[in-house]
Parts: sequence; C-alpha cells; structure tokens
Amino acid sequence: MIALVDCNNFYASCERVFRPRLENCPIIVLSNNDGCVVARSAEAKALGIPMGTPIFKITELVKKHEVKVFSSNYALYGDMSGRVMSILQSFCPNIELYSIDEAFLKLEHYNQTEKPLLQYAVEIKQTIQQYTGLPVSIGIAPTKTLSKLANYIAKRKQEYCDYKGIFSLEQPEAYAALLRTIDVGELWGIGGANAKHCKSAGFNTVWDLRCASETWAKNTLSVTGLRLLKELNGYPCNEIIPDEPRRKNFMVSRSFPKDISDPKLLTEAIASHATRLGEKLRQCDLKTSAISVFLIRNPFTNQPDTGASYRQRTVELAVPTNDTGRLISTATKVVSQLCQQGVFKKCGIMASDLHDGSALQTSLFEPNDAINERRREGLMHALDTINSKLGKNSVYFCSAASKNSQSDWMMRAEMRSPRYTTCWNDILNVF
Repeated sequence: MIALVDCNNFYASCERVFRPRLENCPIIVLSNNDGCVVARSAEAKALGIPMGTPIFKITELVKKHEVKVFSSNYALYGDMSGRVMSILQSFCPNIELYSIDEAFLKLEHYNQTEKPLLQYAVEIKQTIQQYTGLPVSIGIAPTKTLSKLANYIAKRKQEYCDYKGIFSLEQPEAYAALLRTIDVGELWGIGGANAKHCKSAGFNTVWDLRCASETWAKNTLSVTGLRLLKELNGYPCNEIIPDEPRRKNFMVSRSFPKDISDPKLLTEAIASHATRLGEKLRQCDLKTSAISVFLIRNPFTNQPDTGASYRQRTVELAVPTNDTGRLISTATKVVSQLCQQGVFKKCGIMASDLHDGSALQTSLFEPNDAINERRREGLMHALDTINSKLGKNSVYFCSAASKNSQSDWMMRAEMRSPRYTTCWNDILNVF
C-alpha cells in the first residue's frame, strides 16, 4: 500500500501556525515582488479568489472581506516542510518527497495485524499536527495514482471519510458510485488536452476511464496513459523514488520591482545571484563547468528597439568550480557585455554541466595549483559556516549587496511574516 501525505493549503497554514488569531480567516500569499496570488486558504477559495490573479485586481474584495495578505516567506515554508518530511521518515523509511508539501510513503514495512491501517494513518496525521501545527490529508491505495485520487477524496469529499482528512481506496470497486462523480480531469497525469481526448471518447469520469481498453489508452494517451490506466486498476507502474535524482542544473533569478538600466545595479544583482548559486552548489557537493547569465526586458513597457528582449551568454569554465568568488568574477564580466543599451525587468544566472564536488578536476591548459584550490575550498566552508550560524549574508563579497542594502533590484516583500524558525531575531516572544 502507498500513502500520499499532503499538507492542506501549505503556505497559508504555515502563516497560521504562529498566529492562532488567523484561524478561520481568509489568507492569501503573494508571489515574488508581491505580484500575484500563489496560495489561498480554504476561506479565501470560498470567496472566489482565483489562483494567479494580480493583487491589484482584487483590492476591493480583500478590503471588503478583511483578507489577510502575506508576502512569500520561503525560509519559513522550507523549514516547516523539512520538519514534516522528517516526521514522515520516522514513520516510514521508504519515502518519496514529491513536492514541498507532499510525499509518497511505501508502507511495505507496515504490519496490519498489529495496527489497523486507518489507525496508523490517524497516528501520522495527529503527530504532524501536534509537532508542527500543520493540517494534512492522507490518501491510501495500492498505487501512486490511486493514492493521489484517495487524497483528493480526503480533501474534497470528506463525507466519505471514516476519519476527517483520511481516505483509503484499497478496494476501488467498492467505491464505484463515488468514482462516477469525479471528473476525469481531476486525475493525476490527466492534463487539459488529455481530458478533452477522454471526454470526446465518452470517458467523462474516473470510473469511465478505469473501464477503458488498454489499446485505446496507449493509442490515444501514449504509454503514460497506459500506465495510468493500469494504476487505476490496481497494478503499480510508478515506483517510489526514495532518493532525489542528481540535479542537471541550478538557476537563481529574480524579477525587479521596477525596470533597471543602470549597469552598476545589474552587476550587483548578478553578483548576489552568483553568491546564492555558489551556496546551492556547495550544499549539494557539486561543481559547475558552465555558467549562463541572462537579462530579460519588460515586454509590457514601451521601449525603443535597443536589441533582443532576452539576452543570454554562456561561459565554459576551464576548471569546474563552486567558489563564489570565481562565479562572481565570471558572471559580472558577462553582464557588463549584455546590459548595454537596455532596460531590464529580470536577470538570472544558471549553472550547468555539473560534476562531483569531491573530485578536483584540473585542466591540461591551466596551472594546477592543488594547494590553492584546497585553501579556497576551506575559505568557502568557513564562509558558509559563519552565515549558517549568524544569518544569511553576515559575511559577503563586496560586489554583492549586503542584507541591509535597499537596492532598487531587490525583491519587494512588504508583507512578509517573521522567519520564526530560521532567524534568531524573529523567534516568537511568549509573555
């Protein structure tokens, strides 16, 4: 059996954990630079606030219903996600982290003779609620597709649940009437185009598709559709992937609160992004042999024709590196060449062609100074240690912006809540 554990309205729920007064209040969380709605509480959804809508379009609705608005607080959300996943791993070692707020658990170690499956799921749910304050829904079934469907039922059709927020689809045949009420488009793996194909063939509900022929599924929905059909009938085709696959690239990018043309500010932004890129590479013990720098103009402003709206240049490195100083040096040289005669809305840097960071890969055409390389690695380790203990950007390269900088390119987050669990200064005071 496979369980899918999914945090309910994750971003909004994280905001509620340390602010109990927000219980039952409508909450929305905004994207970078406080632009669009990216998360909603159940109460906000009930008000008809659509996902992705710009905040300026719903200003009156927000005021009328006293909707609480927050900027994205990625430090808080990431830490709370880590805590939930740690709890899940204590219950089940075979776990696949599917996203920041959901995970698949393969219950192969579970012995149903010792404890009923529903009781086991209730224990998981209550433990997460007690340790983190976050509500979760759990769907249990023989395959990943059915567990996704069971989780959907646990959230949307709670009248069928023996315990609120938990639903077991161990025997799909027993719930034929229920599955006939669920639109085929709600299935995991069925997008808009495939939903149209299914409905044009008369498969309007989940139960209808479950009864389709394998030949039709393969010819119409490809091999992926055939696997989905088999999983709907209880035959596992998608295995649990416990280890995160090796990354092929890393990218750091941000949109600016307002258009920027000043080369100095663009260079500062790229240097700051290169700093974050180096941290990511070192966290995963990887080095990069190629970095790409890109600038994007604002398509919604009237600008003279001063070149391409998307500018990018890739530089191959003779020796793979995750050294922040070298990344900044290379990236800032590139941005000075790209930013001539342009007004830009976004910039970013990407690392590709990644290598194992534990090996020292040298070049035939470059001086081999292994001792200096080890010293640089020690310097980066000291930099990361200090910033981890004292806070982000406690020590930084002068070419990058400090944590106290108010540069025009920095992301706007005027309504961000405190980072309760990751910043000493933001720890909640209890009187």
